Amino acid sequence: MNNLLRRLDDEALSHEIGLITGTREGGLFAVRAGGGEYRAKRAVSCLIEPEDGDTVALLTTPTGTCYVTAVLEREAGATGRIVADGDLEIQLRAGHFSVAAQEGVHLLSSNEVAISAGALRVNAREGNVVLERLSFLGAFARAEVDKIKVVAGSLDQVLDRFSQRVKRSFRHVDELDQVKAEHIDYSAKSSMSLHAENALITAEELVKVDGEQIHVG
Repeated sequence: MNNLLRRLDDEALSHEIGLITGTREGGLFAVRAGGGEYRAKRAVSCLIEPEDGDTVALLTTPTGTCYVTAVLEREAGATGRIVADGDLEIQLRAGHFSVAAQEGVHLLSSNEVAISAGALRVNAREGNVVLERLSFLGAFARAEVDKIKVVAGSLDQVLDRFSQRVKRSFRHVDELDQVKAEHIDYSAKSSMSLHAENALITAEELVKVDGEQIHVG
């Protein structure tokens, strides 16, 4: 009996191929088919948004409700858009998920874009990042680059320990260069040169100059 009812229901459904001729109020599509002109909804399973001129599959129920179930053909070179009215989730219970494009991939959001992963790898020939504010929190960072150039209006660093090892170091300061520390120790293996238009050394208790030869003047 159930099989008979199901067969009768299937026979009551009307399947046609139509042409999208426009969009009307309420998100309904105007479709022209062999049976006449229809106002059809886009079926939830039809993720490709129909556009004018598309050839579509049309399903009509016994109550007269029409659905565009699939976009069958579209003009060559036209853009295809996957559209969902609410939240859209893609889940894979196993395997890998890949997105590949020959010309480019764009992610656009007026709100947040979040990525959570056990590991993140980014490989590119050229990169450009523009941020109004950046906050980075990590336990360890390592960078291997050939050349770095930083242009900033202000740079503030708060560190517990800072260590550098370089072959050559050059620094140019146009105005004030100030260091405040509990202890300062400069050591040069070969020579040290201090030159200024005016040089002043002051100490509250002791100034000591020690060397095999001391030349003043």
